[in-house]
Amino acid sequence: MTSYYKVMNKESTLKREFQTEKEWLGKIFSKSNSHNALNRAESALKVFDTWCKEKLGLPDPDVLDLEIKYRAMMQGKSGKEKLAIDRQWQDEVKAKYAKVYSTARAEIVSQYDTWFNQDKQDMQSICTSLEKFVTFCTEDHEDVRATRYTSFKAKKGSTIRGYFSDIKHYLRKCHGIRLSTDDVNDFISFPRDFKQAREAIEMETLKALLSYASANRKALYYVLLSGGMRLAEGLYLTKDSFDTSVRPIEVHLKAKETKGREARSTYISEEAWERVKPIYDRTEHGQYLFHHYTKEEWGNKAIHKAVKDQDRYFDRLRKKIGELNGDKERSSEFPEGTGILKRYEDSNRYYVQIHAFRSWFMTKASLRHGDIYSHALSGHGSYLKQYDRIPAKDKPKMYQELEKDLLLESSKVASEQFYEKDVSDLKEAYLQQQKQIEKLMREKATTTQFDGSTYGVTS
Repeated sequence: MTSYYKVMNKESTLKREFQTEKEWLGKIFSKSNSHNALNRAESALKVFDTWCKEKLGLPDPDVLDLEIKYRAMMQGKSGKEKLAIDRQWQDEVKAKYAKVYSTARAEIVSQYDTWFNQDKQDMQSICTSLEKFVTFCTEDHEDVRATRYTSFKAKKGSTIRGYFSDIKHYLRKCHGIRLSTDDVNDFISFPRDFKQAREAIEMETLKALLSYASANRKALYYVLLSGGMRLAEGLYLTKDSFDTSVRPIEVHLKAKETKGREARSTYISEEAWERVKPIYDRTEHGQYLFHHYTKEEWGNKAIHKAVKDQDRYFDRLRKKIGELNGDKERSSEFPEGTGILKRYEDSNRYYVQIHAFRSWFMTKASLRHGDIYSHALSGHGSYLKQYDRIPAKDKPKMYQELEKDLLLESSKVASEQFYEKDVSDLKEAYLQQQKQIEKLMREKATTTQFDGSTYGVTS
């Protein structure tokens, strides 16, 4: 009996345990299998730290000594050396700011902890404070540093909701401060975004992108457009992902390679396979087809880095085509931009982007065979998923019916069709005219004339 009470007394002295920030971020990635989710959580903490610092009125750290050191080191250096020095300078500045940010966050969270754990819990004060954080995010702050060259800019409503969700989760997991749904609904208001319908990519634009893209990128674009995969899923592909013994060619995606952590199979068109096969033939087993990063060297960041590379290349490709076409970036004269450089209203997102390739496929598949088939191939979460009972033997047959709708360079855009129709009409008119002339000539030749000249008789 005595030993029992000793054990209970010992246990009561243990401190409460929470996840560390590093553990919490690690859980976010392991659950979502998404670097985007991880990046958003890290950004949420950074913005929260910035707000905590401003709320407490803490001054910026003095980085003048680093600036002087940086300028001295830059003198006489080449491009790569300058890049390395710049990265070092940024890391040193971040380290100075990190001390201020950590102090500010610790003080704010400590106050939340006091309100939460006092005898009469004060959730209203916590939520009112976080409401001020939301308001801070909705406004521009020219005097608040965001990066080395930019000030803090207002965030979209959807971004703010995401940030708030991450901060709410962080407070719960790392500090034991729990905000209920009722607390949030009662005390916190989020700005609403204007909704703008997404625009379809025109065939002329797709053909231009494929025309100017490098061979490897063109092959990847064909895979995304004809297979309905996400960019990251396409970058996971190895030789073992393809079953070339069947038609249409089947592509297998492992559960760990998909966003939803669910294995699935899709197909690619013969037109796509013509571009992929040269890359497939020269790639060793186990190597990725469309990038050079290895999992042994880069781990989970391999695909993330490959995605970033593709985004940067596509941005350069889009600007190149825009320049050739005379398209304009967003400006006071052109609020949304023009042509391939057009962006959605109140957004930095372009109409034409690599991540919209999957939407193009889903639209084609839905129009041909309905939403269920489209979701089944593209791995898109949907309430219709529970009704996916398409027999496996029918899916390749259905894809063969869909394949003609997915033709890209073999298809003709409207302007080409009109041109060919004009040429065809002229040819037809010419042939009709020729036939008419020949008919008249025959009639003239066969007309009976008795003057003898018709028969070549001389008197």
